[in-house]
Amino acid sequence: MAEKTPILQLKGISKRFGGVVALNDVNMELRKGEVLGIVGDNGAGKSTLIKIISGVYQKDSGEIYLKGQKVEIDNPKDAMMLGIETVYQDLALVDSLDLPLNIFLGREIRYKGAMGSVFGFLNFREMRQNSIKLLQKLKVDVKDLRTQVRYLSGGQRQIIPFARVIYWSKKIIVLDEPTSALGVKESRSVLNVIKRLKEYGFSIIIISHNLQHIFSVVDRIMVLRRGEKVGVVKAHETTADEVVSMITGAGTIEKL
Repeated sequence: MAEKTPILQLKGISKRFGGVVALNDVNMELRKGEVLGIVGDNGAGKSTLIKIISGVYQKDSGEIYLKGQKVEIDNPKDAMMLGIETVYQDLALVDSLDLPLNIFLGREIRYKGAMGSVFGFLNFREMRQNSIKLLQKLKVDVKDLRTQVRYLSGGQRQIIPFARVIYWSKKIIVLDEPTSALGVKESRSVLNVIKRLKEYGFSIIIISHNLQHIFSVVDRIMVLRRGEKVGVVKAHETTADEVVSMITGAGTIEKL
């Protein structure tokens, strides 16, 4: 069960792009071990909010706290150093590389000593062994890790960023439309992985237009409309119709 003390807290977050207000005085709390769903229509500010959390955008005003300590996230490296990992819709995969090299893309494991520091030799064996452990943890079967990811199914490709964030994340995982463009079977597989991540103690933020998927994995749902937070509801205490009414402006409810 999630703790009440927020692991991540946003206070008064605002962001403008020229004359367009993308976010206006938005507050958010993510509790330890919970899955928080963020929903809203196109242009509601969902992507802007997670890009501020992940360091892609910089807030114009407001404060960010991690475990009660004020932090500054000025770029993606800052977010990663704080233990925040993000999976975007495009997955950031290199089709011509195999699965282990995609998991460790940009943070490849090198041999210790001069072999790695001077000559830059990669430790393919260690990356392959770690990849096997990660896939076993996620209960995902890939027969040949040497297969280029271009030949993997959509569901298998989707799992790669999850394995990546499990390896690198210390606290928080942000998921941007993780079931987008997936079939029913593959979506179910991804949702099962999200449930396992919660079991392993990760705190997760998920953005999705699919309310059925949101309700199947989240603890609370935060609704944004036109750059403002209009309500937060517990998933087990509300309905899809109630959430839709908040998205469209027919209702404003706060159930913390």
